[in-house]
Amino acid sequence: MSEPHSFKTFNPLKNRFNPQVFRADTVPELENKIQLAADAEGILSATSFKKISSFLLEIKSQLITRKNKISSAYLDETGLNKSRFEVEFERTLFQLSVFAKHISSSDWKMLCQQSEQIGRKLITKKKLPIGPILVMGASNFPLAYSTIGGDSVAALAARCPVILKSHPYHLKTSIEVFNAVKSAITNSNLPSGTFTHVIDSGHEHAKYIAKHKTIKGIGYTGSQLGGEAIMKQVNLRKDPIPVFAEMGSINPIFILDIKNDSSTDLAEKLTHSVCNDRGQFCTKPGIIFIPNSIEGNVLCSNLKNNISNFDSGVMLHPNMAEQFELKTLAIENENSRLIRSNKKEKNHVSNCALVIHENEFGKGSLLKSETFGPFVALVMYDDFKVMENYLSDIEGQLTCSFFSSDNEAHLLNNPLIQLAFKKAGRVILNDVPTGVTVCQPMQHGGPYPASSDSRFTAVGTDSINRFVRDVTIQQNVNY
Repeated sequence: MSEPHSFKTFNPLKNRFNPQVFRADTVPELENKIQLAADAEGILSATSFKKISSFLLEIKSQLITRKNKISSAYLDETGLNKSRFEVEFERTLFQLSVFAKHISSSDWKMLCQQSEQIGRKLITKKKLPIGPILVMGASNFPLAYSTIGGDSVAALAARCPVILKSHPYHLKTSIEVFNAVKSAITNSNLPSGTFTHVIDSGHEHAKYIAKHKTIKGIGYTGSQLGGEAIMKQVNLRKDPIPVFAEMGSINPIFILDIKNDSSTDLAEKLTHSVCNDRGQFCTKPGIIFIPNSIEGNVLCSNLKNNISNFDSGVMLHPNMAEQFELKTLAIENENSRLIRSNKKEKNHVSNCALVIHENEFGKGSLLKSETFGPFVALVMYDDFKVMENYLSDIEGQLTCSFFSSDNEAHLLNNPLIQLAFKKAGRVILNDVPTGVTVCQPMQHGGPYPASSDSRFTAVGTDSINRFVRDVTIQQNVNY
């Protein structure tokens, strides 16, 4: 572990560091927070779901009370606008309400305790919390996937203490949210270790906590590199624990045919999915296959024009902007036909599109991995086989999307879509992948490396299943 240090967050819009100085936690402070979580474990596991439900709603109330402070910090640290804040804030509140309702429902009660008498044996299965959970704050969603985001809410709903490793890019935002959670803990008469908050400018503290014997599971949203680093640390433990890592995706879109006069509307929808908020979404489409027909070329032309003219902007942090520029420059060196929009400010990133024919597709290696930011490859194809080969070769994805005029029943029998079921956690018909709805049927995850375990989701009420385990009680009723 490195020595304690101080650091600042960065304001991308003003292109300068924010004035407040933060100090990373020391090892003794880390140990104290981990011990608080350990002390809270027994109390939380014995707490009723009714009380946990009320606690989640109290967090919601406290967030609303502190909305202005959270908003101010969010805007200072992200480069995102007030409209995006409102959307993400409402989603954060909604998640709390959904989980509060879910764990109060008769359906959840039935799932949590199932009994059957077979002869003299009474078999009862119960769902129990797995224990303290390390949650890693996400860089691209300072609210909905971070401090009290989906992972934290699901873990708390399962009655697991949470140790939140805040993301250093938006630490003040995280602290303001934590203050709301802390007040909710006090008002709900729960132990302080129900939710603890860890500060660090890098990854050292996360590695330390991940290997600690107290931790029983990890929730992570971020890059494949970061997710695999966490899994590597966990593999060093004597006792294995689950890592639920959601690690991004290319999210291919396949245009099978184009309805008459639909190119304009489709181009607008696709452009927004690629470029909105500088494409900083794990579900942003990174490649679109377009038929090399008259209608397809019109769509391609509209996309190029829209992407070139879509408002440019700053990314969440200069480090992310630098990585985006390096990746797109490498793609441009590999394929000369990269289209860039004009930057309006020196610290903005350009929206980028690469137009490539199926004959050239596959020669370059850079299109096989995610480019985080406002970039998309447009592949003009003559032969459906190109898409089939691509789907066969790619690694696991969060999403695969298809646009077609076929009726749904016929479309679902398409061999391409049947292949997509093996590759992605969510298969989308005639819609874009961005915008992940919080609901019970949602599957946000996919075969590796989209996520570390494709059996689980990171969004929706089913995500609680990551943080519970089943225990069976067997009784002899005649004893």
